[in-house]
Amino acid sequence: MALVAIIFSAIILLSIILGWGLLFKTYSKLLIAAFILLLSFLVLLFFTTIHSIDVLDNAKDYSKIGPYGDYIGGILNPLIAVFAVFATGFAFYAQYEANKQVQDQFKIQQFENQFFEMLRLHKENVNEMKITGYDSVIQETLDNEKKVVQIVRSHNTKIIEGRKVFVSMVVELISCYEFLEEINSTWNVRYDPIDLLKLSYRIFFFGSNSELIILEKIDVDFIDHVKIQLRKHRKKHRDSYSRKNVYQGLNKKIELFIKYSPFTGHENRLGHYYRHLYSTVKYVVNKEREGLIDYKQSRGYLKILRSQMSNDEQLMLYYNYIIGFGKDWENEGYLTKYRMLHNLPINKVKYAENPRTHFQDFINSIKPGEGHLFEWGDYN
Repeated sequence: MALVAIIFSAIILLSIILGWGLLFKTYSKLLIAAFILLLSFLVLLFFTTIHSIDVLDNAKDYSKIGPYGDYIGGILNPLIAVFAVFATGFAFYAQYEANKQVQDQFKIQQFENQFFEMLRLHKENVNEMKITGYDSVIQETLDNEKKVVQIVRSHNTKIIEGRKVFVSMVVELISCYEFLEEINSTWNVRYDPIDLLKLSYRIFFFGSNSELIILEKIDVDFIDHVKIQLRKHRKKHRDSYSRKNVYQGLNKKIELFIKYSPFTGHENRLGHYYRHLYSTVKYVVNKEREGLIDYKQSRGYLKILRSQMSNDEQLMLYYNYIIGFGKDWENEGYLTKYRMLHNLPINKVKYAENPRTHFQDFINSIKPGEGHLFEWGDYN
């Protein structure tokens, strides 16, 4: 009888242990529960063995077994009550964890809603970019023999919009630098290429007539002379309705294949564009710092953002960074750690430090499995 009672008690305790394991599905909590139950069972086994086994085995009158049943029940009931307390506590903890997961999921949903709204606004910013330009339309007058007797060129308004704007911007910036390079070749002072690039970007961004293109390392007389020369090139380009688009530079041809008046500035377009783009990246990285998402997830969200950027957009972002306007982009590693220049067309970078060289220290620090910095490879 005592053996039956012990086996029955063991089955009950084992069932509780297995039930907890299935409920929480965590080995650590299961081991703790098993240890507590096993210890309690050993105490129960000790007392029931010492005090009741002999009596139960020698008993002839089974009516006298009742007190020993009460004795075993008196020991088991408190233990089971203790186990129930633990089970209730674990149940409350499991509910707490579940509620926390629901809250985290709600926060992630809020984050994603905000992120995709910012992504939508980024796309709208690009789509709304417009440059009103010009083009020429050729009209030919034919005689009865269908021979050309008169050619008339008339003005036609040309609208450059969307991502095509960045294609023209790249051409304009490069041509501006090449004009400055040609002017510098005949100047009494030779300026460093990086300073010429900085001045070129200021002219491209603010316009050649702006007072904001002053650069500390470049003499004011040189800048005034540049303004005069660029004004002449702009007039030729505008008067020809963009047909005059190739100029003689320093041992090369300067190609100005754009359909609008060059060097008049893009501050009103690019200023808002870069601020919003920077804010979107910062928003994602801040959520990682708050612990809502991890680094891998941040890279995933920013990859979605980067996929909306054309190669020319990334090229202009690099120029914006390298000349100092966008230096904050790398304070938190947005360009490197978070790969915002991953699709940069390296072979199209001109007159600026090669991106592989500029980010060489970071490239050397990349660990296996973290992915290349550039889509085209990190080494020449």
